[in-house]
Amino acid sequence: MTNFNTSRRLAIALVAVFALLPGIHADAQTQTKDREQQARAQWTPVRGKQTSPRSRQPSPKGTTRTATTRKPVLKPTDSAAPQGMVTQASHELPSPPPYGETIVYEGESVVYEPAGVGMACDAMGTSCDCGGAGCDSMGCDSMGSCGPNCGCSLCGELSGGRAWRPAVTLSLPQDGFVSFEALHLWTDGMNVPALVTQSLPGAISGRSEAGVLPGATVLYGGGDILDDSRAGGRLRFGFWLDRCHTVGLAAEYLELERDSEGFSASSTGDPILARPFYNVTTGMNDSELVAFNDGSTALTGNVSVQSYTELVGGSVHVRFLRDCDEGCRQWLFCGCRDHYCTRSEFRIGYRFMELNEGVSIHEDLLSTGINPGTFDINDAFDTENRFNGLDLGWSRRIVRGYWTVESLIRLAVGNTNQIVRVNGSTSINDGPAQSGGLLALTNQGTFEQDEFGVLPEFNLTLGYQLTDHLKASVGYTGIYWSNVVRPGEHIPTAVNPDFLPPAVSGTDAYPGFAFNTTDYWAHGITYGLEYRW
Repeated sequence: MTNFNTSRRLAIALVAVFALLPGIHADAQTQTKDREQQARAQWTPVRGKQTSPRSRQPSPKGTTRTATTRKPVLKPTDSAAPQGMVTQASHELPSPPPYGETIVYEGESVVYEPAGVGMACDAMGTSCDCGGAGCDSMGCDSMGSCGPNCGCSLCGELSGGRAWRPAVTLSLPQDGFVSFEALHLWTDGMNVPALVTQSLPGAISGRSEAGVLPGATVLYGGGDILDDSRAGGRLRFGFWLDRCHTVGLAAEYLELERDSEGFSASSTGDPILARPFYNVTTGMNDSELVAFNDGSTALTGNVSVQSYTELVGGSVHVRFLRDCDEGCRQWLFCGCRDHYCTRSEFRIGYRFMELNEGVSIHEDLLSTGINPGTFDINDAFDTENRFNGLDLGWSRRIVRGYWTVESLIRLAVGNTNQIVRVNGSTSINDGPAQSGGLLALTNQGTFEQDEFGVLPEFNLTLGYQLTDHLKASVGYTGIYWSNVVRPGEHIPTAVNPDFLPPAVSGTDAYPGFAFNTTDYWAHGITYGLEYRW
C-alpha cells in the first residue's frame, strides 16, 4: 500500500512538470522573436563576406556571441516585467554592432554592414545618389576602386598596395603602365629656292633667257617641300614608387617615319632644262643649262633632286602628385550628379630631340656641240640638330565614369647642337672628281655650333576604359622647336661662275657660308592603347 501511494505521488508530479513546459517554451520563443525583430530593424546582415581577424576568434564553448553589447534586458522572471514580455531597461534603442563585426544569426556567421553603404557605386564608381552614403563616403575613386587609404583617389590607376622594391630576379615593377600611340602629324615644310626651271624654245629670244627667272617655269623648289602628313609612333612606359602613386618614374620615345621625295627631268633640248642662280659677276639672273639645242650648242641631260627629313625624340622624367580631388557634380549632359575624380602631376626630367634633313641635286650631261664631253655634277646639303635639355611639365587628368580627359603642357629648355654639311663635286669626261658643283662651291665644309633652344609641347587626350587594365585613347599633340638649321636655308642662290670647275683663280670667292637658323613644328592626331597593371 505504501509503495502504491509513493508511485501515485511521483506520477502526479511528473504530469505537473510536463504541464508547465509549454508555457516556459512559449515565453522563450516570444523573447527570442522580439530580439530578432529589434536586430533586423537596426542592421542588415550580409552573408558571404570575409570575416575580420577579430571575428575569426572562436567563442567559448557553449556560448553564443550577440551582435553587440546592449542595455540589460529584463527577464520574464524579473519583478519589473510582466510575465511573457520583454522590456527594455531604458528608453534608448539598442545599438548595432560595429562595422565588420561577426555575429551568429540563425546558426550562421554573418558580417554586419550598414544598409546603403557600398551599394551606391556602380562598376565604374559613378552614382546618382551623391547626397547620402555613396561613393564619396566610401572613398571609391572613379573606377570603383577603393584602394589604399591615401587621402586621395587614384583616378582609375591600379594599386598594388605596397611600395616597389627592386627584386633579385628580373620582374616587372608593380603599379606600372605601358602605352603606344600611332601618330599622324603634319610637319613644317622645308623652304628651298628654285632648283630646276624649264623654258620653251619658241618663248625665248636666245641663250640669255633660257631657264632664267623670272621668265622660266619652276619645276622644283621655289617654296616648301616635304610638307605632307607623316605617320609615326610614340611609346610610353613607367611605374610608381609608392602605393599611393605620389612619386613615379616614366620614359617615352617618339619617332616619325622618314619622309623623302624625289624629282627627275630629262630632255634633248626641247623643252629647255636649266638650274637658275644669280651671277655675282654680272649682277643679273643666270642659269646653268641641262638640256638645250640651238644648232651650235647641242646639250642633252638629266637633272634629279632628292630630299628627306626624319625626326626622333624621347625623355625620362620623375612624376610628382601635386593635387587630387574627387566628389559628385552635376554635369552638362547628365540629369543627376555623377562621381568625378581629378589628379594633377608635376614632372621634371631630361629630354632629347633630333632632326636630320638633306637635299641633293645631281646632273648628268652630254654635250655634242661646242665643248663636247660628259659632265657629272653633284651638290649636297645636309643638316643635323640635336637638342638636350631640362624638361618641365604639368599634367591634369579628369575622370568621369569610363571616360578620361587628360592634358599635358611641357617646356624643355637647353642646348641645340647644329651641324651643316655642304659638299659639291664635278667629274668631266669620266675623270677624277673635282671639288665643287654649282651651288656648293666656296661654301663647302662641315660647320658646327651650339645654340640655345626651347621645345614646348601640348597634348590633349580623350580616353575610354575598355577593361580594368586597358584603355583606348584619341587626342591631339603639338610640338615646337626654336633655333634649328635646315638645308633649304643654306642653299645659296648667288654664285660666282668663275669658281665652277675648273675654277679660275684671282677672283672673289663666292658664295661664303653663314649659319641661318629657323624654327620647326609638328602637330596632328594621335590614337592608341594603354595597359596598366
